Amino acid sequence: MDELVRDLPGSARVLDLGAGGGSFAYHSTQAKVIAADLAFPPRAQSCWARVIVRSQALALKDATVDVAVCNHAFEHFEYLEETLFELNRVMKAGGYLWAAIPNGFCFDDDLYRFVFAGGGHVNRFSLQSFMETVEANTQFRVLRYKKLYSGLVYLNPPSADKLPAYPRRARLLARVPPRLLESILRWANYLTRFSDRYLGSHMSHYGWGIIFRWETDPSPRRNLSALQIERAPADLNVCFCCGAGHPEATLKHRLHRFLFWKMYRCPTCGKENVFFG
Repeated sequence: MDELVRDLPGSARVLDLGAGGGSFAYHSTQAKVIAADLAFPPRAQSCWARVIVRSQALALKDATVDVAVCNHAFEHFEYLEETLFELNRVMKAGGYLWAAIPNGFCFDDDLYRFVFAGGGHVNRFSLQSFMETVEANTQFRVLRYKKLYSGLVYLNPPSADKLPAYPRRARLLARVPPRLLESILRWANYLTRFSDRYLGSHMSHYGWGIIFRWETDPSPRRNLSALQIERAPADLNVCFCCGAGHPEATLKHRLHRFLFWKMYRCPTCGKENVFFG
């Protein structure tokens, strides 16, 4: 996602749909960022424009967006096909769509839905079904994807302003001493990856990040298998606190020993994590 927005000129426009407080670092691009959501938190990132709008009725002119970012948003869109129509309408020819989606049939999504009573997830996707849905309803065509791993970030100690909105079951997180809960999550991240590698489970898998390009004369819907799509390297090490994923090579100089394990401090938030190579 960062590669799509990093080198855009100041005249370009990036739509962050389902933005919340900002689904990427807005200062990382010179482009004009338009944050769109049903509501925004008090400490939302500053940007060129912030609009309160429904995903199925975007208040933007045709062909005015260079890049659309839907980071962990499609699973929340009740009107999925209408939202795709709107994204197709506002996108410029040759523009890009970044979509990060959860695997709706894995441990991580099931755990999130259990703790947060659904958590607003109204759609379940597999990689194949999502690619086919997008290509069937738009002029976007898949370029490449990468596998995303979970940091169990949603289980972090809730802040006082967020706690009232938590369902009853999720409020139990506030009863665990914060340092103890952080320690549990730190080692749970490591253990899920250990289980995946040596027991063949998929407990650390979150979902996928997929890049689509808007084509003026799109090829027919291809129904390509995921095995036929270019796959980018995955970032196995994901911070339990901020959810940032980091390539292994960028962490090598940050490693230090703790008993039998290698540890690193997250370059984004500074929290101590267990390294999995």
